[in-house]
Amino acid sequence: MISIVIPVYNNLFFTQLIIGLIQQTTKIEYEIIIVDNRSTEPGMQEYFNWLEENVGLNLFGQIKIIRNGENLGVAKAWNIGIKEAKAKYIAVLNNDILIDNDCLQRIINEMEADQEIWCLSPAFTRLAMPENWHELALKQRFVPKQLVDGAKGFFYVFRRDIINKLKKPKDGYFIDEQFDMLWYEDTDLFLRFKNAGHTPKSISNVLIHHFESKTIALVPEANKYKADNRNKFNKKYGIQETGTEKK
Repeated sequence: MISIVIPVYNNLFFTQLIIGLIQQTTKIEYEIIIVDNRSTEPGMQEYFNWLEENVGLNLFGQIKIIRNGENLGVAKAWNIGIKEAKAKYIAVLNNDILIDNDCLQRIINEMEADQEIWCLSPAFTRLAMPENWHELALKQRFVPKQLVDGAKGFFYVFRRDIINKLKKPKDGYFIDEQFDMLWYEDTDLFLRFKNAGHTPKSISNVLIHHFESKTIALVPEANKYKADNRNKFNKKYGIQETGTEKK
């Protein structure tokens, strides 16, 4: 079983798309945990209500929706969803991605085979709207398998048991909540993995598509959050900046 945590803020089209793809392509037992950061787009809450009412229609998975009273940002939404997760493996996904058949199962298989991998992401594309998406994903299966350093915050999988092995942040449960709204919460998490001796990896022959920045575009003052969180990150790790160069 795998727990799939998806933070959501509006973007009804992409949210429906990824939920539908998970239901169509995932043939292992799973639970979907949607953490809604107070979406206001017309149709969003009606869609969530429909999911809750029709959760039994899907053979393999269950769906839980957590509705926040305000937009708490990425770090807090991740923590909320991760706390609710019950499975051995936890996947954290953006809602603006596409997945293909057995994507999650193949990532789990790799992590089962190598217990030193604590965190793993798939390879990805960033096209506008790939009409031949399934063809691209199928071809990627035949790419020679390589594990390279570096996971991605829009899709990563980790084992539940490492929550208690990784050094806890001062703020938050698993993700450092000092990083307000968005940006640097994933950079911090992946660096904590690396500092624990388990550098996050990406696998070459499992492919997803990321539409990129669909939620960021909806957040006022996004650039301010980015600059503020960069400063917090640099302070946490003792990084000094001179202009655009880091020392």
